[in-house]
Amino acid sequence: MVFLNLILSTLLLLGLIVYRYVFKYKINLFYLLILISILPIVSIFRIGTYESGDLSLHTQRLMSFYNLLFNHHLIPRWTPEFNAGFGDPHFLFAYFLPYFIGSIFHFLGFSFLVSIKLLLAFSFIFSGVAMYFWANEELGKKAGFVAAIFYLFTPYHLVDMHFRVTIAENLSFVFLPLVLLSIKKLIEENSKRWFTVLSISVALLILSHQAISVMFLPIMTSYSIFIWLRKNNKTIKDFCSCLISIIFGFLISAFYWLPIVFLAKFTQQGSNPTPIIFADLSRLLYSPWRFGLLFQGHQGELSYLIGYTQLLVVGLSLYLIAKNKFDKKLKNLLLIFLVISSILIFMILPISKLIWESTPFLKYSQFSTRLLVILALCISIIAGIIIKKINKNWFIIALCFFTISYTILNWGNRRTIAEINDNYLRKEFGIKPDVSGLEPSSPIWADLNKSKLRTRPEYDIETLKGDAIVEKVLRTPISHRYKINAQSNVEIKENTLFFPGWIVKANNTIIPINYKYQNSPGVITFKLNKGSYNLDVKFVDLPIIILSKWISLISFLILMIYLLIPKRLLRFSSPKF
Repeated sequence: MVFLNLILSTLLLLGLIVYRYVFKYKINLFYLLILISILPIVSIFRIGTYESGDLSLHTQRLMSFYNLLFNHHLIPRWTPEFNAGFGDPHFLFAYFLPYFIGSIFHFLGFSFLVSIKLLLAFSFIFSGVAMYFWANEELGKKAGFVAAIFYLFTPYHLVDMHFRVTIAENLSFVFLPLVLLSIKKLIEENSKRWFTVLSISVALLILSHQAISVMFLPIMTSYSIFIWLRKNNKTIKDFCSCLISIIFGFLISAFYWLPIVFLAKFTQQGSNPTPIIFADLSRLLYSPWRFGLLFQGHQGELSYLIGYTQLLVVGLSLYLIAKNKFDKKLKNLLLIFLVISSILIFMILPISKLIWESTPFLKYSQFSTRLLVILALCISIIAGIIIKKINKNWFIIALCFFTISYTILNWGNRRTIAEINDNYLRKEFGIKPDVSGLEPSSPIWADLNKSKLRTRPEYDIETLKGDAIVEKVLRTPISHRYKINAQSNVEIKENTLFFPGWIVKANNTIIPINYKYQNSPGVITFKLNKGSYNLDVKFVDLPIIILSKWISLISFLILMIYLLIPKRLLRFSSPKF
């Protein structure tokens, strides 16, 4: 793939030279950006899955998500394949939008594996597009182009796409610059269109990755204040409009995050957060493999490199500030992103451990290196600011060339296994469960040692005490129906992990569930008196989930009504500053 990538890059370079100097055509920077962004994703579409990373894992989870979404017409909450068939509320807490988009691709006819690859590819391309439009608005086309190149070829972006295959972080790269663009346009123009775009962008960011959206909230707020303060003839209405739009983004996505806030305490991660994993400073500055040009080691180790040209533009910006080379407007923009970058680097390092562990929400983030997504955005706009000041073509070409070329060894996973396809992954899903431990979303009552959650149960339902004849009538991911003829008082175990929302109905009467049975903790057990029963074991929406759905629906309808109301009916005066 390295050889192929070199050939493709050379062909593109030669094509540009011919286009510009032989045919004398002016190069459109936006189209050039699209062409360049295709280079690192070519390797994604090799047949099969990757030797390392989570491509296979996300493909399997997409199968489960799609089944619930399209075959059972449900917002996925429960993942029945997890824990060897005992199930898990994984989709209640997992990122929603990446799997939803993947499901759309599969609905259009692509395999599940290709659907995840398309998600990765489109996320990468559109992240560059979003950055281009935002930086273009702030700094102009050339600076926007350079900022987008830096954003695309930030080492962590490529690590996320090829080595870790983190579909949620990859998708979040798209919405970070889109949110900032919407904030800028809304405060400057105060239009209903940008009010709506900002709300939808914030909602999509939250649905992409809840942790990154929480981490990004201070940056959103700081940028909003910065844009408002620098606007001429600013009004309170301008800032309030931006704030309300962001709030609407949270309300629209409430169906996703509100249940997490209330139900996370019943999960392994919520009750006992895993320690935050930090990056060493040396790994941020230099990669130890292939003379610093490879970002993954031979045993799958990862380098969380900030980037060599990225560090160069930060150093150059500090030098130019010291020499007082910027006008006030550009200097203020540069300073705010330099300060944010400094804070982000501090938070990535182990020295910030106490802050992570003592801050609500942050302590559940697992990796401080998630902040490299936001750092990539900050340094990319800093690169754009440098180009705005040093507007020389030779410098632009050299900077982009080195930013792209030093990452070329990382334009693909180290090995593709062609034999693995949808059928293989479907058969493996749930049959060969993870043996390393429970999922972070597994219920707190689950116990690997006592409940045998790594062995698929022979029967869906078992009689623990007494004598009963059991007939299975129906089994869907969230609805299990049986006919039971209890010939004595009996105790039954239904081999599903309990989580709030599971109920048991015997002849349409809800009966108590015991999920702390000594020999099977976490598994649904219950008692029946002698008699015949139509039994339903269902996973139903809790009141908080129903409320969250209504909040999202009503908020979205209000936003659409606001968008359609004529502007003259919404005019009101506000004080100017």
